Amino acid sequence: MSRGMSKMRGFTLVELLVVIAIIGILIALLLPAVQAAREAARRMSCSNNLKQLGLALHNYHDTHKRFAPGAIHMTSANPTENCRDANWGATWVLMVLPFVEQTTLQDQYDFSLPARTGNATTPNNSVTREHIPALTCPSHDDLIARLTQDFDGFAKGNYAACAGAGQIINIADYNDRSLRGVFSVVRQYGARFAEITDGSSNVVMLSELVADNTGGDMRGAWGWCAGPMFSGRANCGGQARVFTPSTKQFMDCSHYASNDTSNTSFHLRNNPDAAADGGVGARSYHPGGVHVCMADGSVQFLSETIEQTLYLNLLAIADGNPVEMP
Repeated sequence: MSRGMSKMRGFTLVELLVVIAIIGILIALLLPAVQAAREAARRMSCSNNLKQLGLALHNYHDTHKRFAPGAIHMTSANPTENCRDANWGATWVLMVLPFVEQTTLQDQYDFSLPARTGNATTPNNSVTREHIPALTCPSHDDLIARLTQDFDGFAKGNYAACAGAGQIINIADYNDRSLRGVFSVVRQYGARFAEITDGSSNVVMLSELVADNTGGDMRGAWGWCAGPMFSGRANCGGQARVFTPSTKQFMDCSHYASNDTSNTSFHLRNNPDAAADGGVGARSYHPGGVHVCMADGSVQFLSETIEQTLYLNLLAIADGNPVEMP
């Protein structure tokens, strides 16, 4: 070997550490961009899910000349304000299944029987325990747990119909036209377009909902009573509250709930004792707000910083304040 030929050598420890540090910096810079791209894709998918549900509800309206009721009761035209009543039947989700390519699933459901009928292998629970991908926001945690109190179990989703600017299952709020939404559970009501006098492009029809992954919480349970519903107000701790999008300050109030009034997490905090005057807020895991589907079928992103009065105006179908989306 020639003496002039340079000796081959490896990297020194310092050089390796420098290279590793540079790689670490590049990864740290790249990860936020990757996460942002993934969230953008998830938001697009979520928006498309809401769009399809909005189209399904429009097709239902074309067929039946009104939107589907929030839920139906099997024994009374004027049921009590109680979602633990065993005689509640189908929800609006079950009624629009054929319009989201789920006709086979709906065909297995017996609309003449209460929703709690059967078990895991027989109607109607064999239907309502099914997880439907089109009802799931990809940004939400996996919904494994079903609502299981008092019956076999109801699967959960992330999209809810608007009960208006009042409370979900409060008769007085339904009777107040300035608070009434496109849907009602307690009055088994779905609006006609002619009743949406504030204008279909100015009224929220659907939104996202954050479901709790425990068996004792009904939020998001798409086959049960007010499970797939949200509202603008609730009475929590004896005080009326406005549930602006993704509010973390106030608790939800539903008949099947976690009974946790102190947890600061916006999807865990709940109070079943206030359910008669209760509500469930529109919430999502998307940074900054929630997707909503307007009554005209368009999908918008609603900021969590929206002013309270403006938000409530968007939830009511006939309050005389036809505001446009901010």
